[in-house]
Amino acid sequence: MGADTLLRWLVDGSLAATAAVLLVLALRRPVRRAFGVRVAYGAWALVPLSLFAAALPRPGVGQGLAPDLVSLHPGVLVVASADPSRAMAGVHGIDWALVLVAAWLSGAVLAAWRAARQQRRFVAGLGPLERDAAGHWRGERVHGPAVVGALRPRIVLPVDFEACHAAAEAALVIAHERAHLARGDTRANLAAVALRCLQWFNPLMHLAERSFRLDQELACDATVLARHPHARRRYADAMLNVQLAVPGLPVGCHWQSSQSLKERILMLKQPQPGAGRRWAGRLALGAVLAASSYAAWAVRPAAAPDVPVAPAAPDAPPAAPAPPPATVAPAPAAPPAPPAPPPAAAPAPPAPPAPPVMTPPRYPAEAVAARQSGRGVPKVLVGTDGRAKDVVVERSEPAGVFDANTVEAAWNWVFNPAMEDGRPVQGWVRVPVDFDASESGGGAPAESPSRG
Repeated sequence: MGADTLLRWLVDGSLAATAAVLLVLALRRPVRRAFGVRVAYGAWALVPLSLFAAALPRPGVGQGLAPDLVSLHPGVLVVASADPSRAMAGVHGIDWALVLVAAWLSGAVLAAWRAARQQRRFVAGLGPLERDAAGHWRGERVHGPAVVGALRPRIVLPVDFEACHAAAEAALVIAHERAHLARGDTRANLAAVALRCLQWFNPLMHLAERSFRLDQELACDATVLARHPHARRRYADAMLNVQLAVPGLPVGCHWQSSQSLKERILMLKQPQPGAGRRWAGRLALGAVLAASSYAAWAVRPAAAPDVPVAPAAPDAPPAAPAPPPATVAPAPAAPPAPPAPPPAAAPAPPAPPAPPVMTPPRYPAEAVAARQSGRGVPKVLVGTDGRAKDVVVERSEPAGVFDANTVEAAWNWVFNPAMEDGRPVQGWVRVPVDFDASESGGGAPAESPSRG
């Protein structure tokens, strides 16, 4: 996987994740009122699904929601500038795709290191822990109940937890922590940390963390109340008595009612939706997740298939360059139109199409000196006038050696535009170009130009 591919996924993934977070933030409260807090918490699954959809192969021509985007651009690849000197600077200067990917990965590694350090600091602050008969872990330096860890999560409690709280309240608090374990919330938090590290430059991912954690706590509260429907008052008292501002715990769940106490207590006053409404909400949420994930995949620029393209009409035949040039495959001639029945006074027959103007690229001086051969595959956006509107280096072997010369020549090529309903239309053309150091007088590419 090259730097261009990673950069393309980075851009697509950032846009998809940002759109997903905005959609969840907009829907979480209406969904909570309509179907309950547990369904609203499930809506956060849209964020990782959007990143997964962005990593899938791009749609082909005619697929997806916006196939016309194919005519705009085939993707974030090595885009050539209309100015050949700028293209040369991009090849022989800085590989910006590689620089951006390196910066992205460096930031992700640094963010992951900081999260791991914060997790280790929290666990070390708990001090020595001993397991009790119920399977919970207790320690002298534990200040409040929490679930710590993702791969092997465990409930940690203060040594004197039951002595400091009424028995009924302590039982509800422990039921809350056990609900976190049963729901796998610590693993969800680990996934959230991984997404924030991966999208460390996206401020919206960091701002959404508090809403995600609050929805997680509300969903856990609803799970406990569903099992203890007559304990709302005691559960609220437990929140008031156990509220604690716990320092950051990236991977885990702690009893943090200090920041969200008001909203959690207000939720306790709301009636829980019935099973029918919850199932309807799950079905509606599943449909939204599927449609949104498909949209994240389908609206991206498509990858066009290989289709034969009509040759271009030239202005003048090219002259062979002096050093051993790269050779461009001759474009196939367009099929002649069927002859019309001869009238009484037949007009003069149309002139045959002229050969295309496809001047071979200049051979780079460095490659000539090194006797280096290779191939470049540019994609040219052919306008209705047959001239290049955009040039993209799709592949090159070896990378970066022949790109600028190929692009410089491609801007001067003239093609016969594709026809639809008798009218010229804009479209992409792929033209393989071979650079052969063993030939001194030029040559031709191994394949004919193809649409796509």
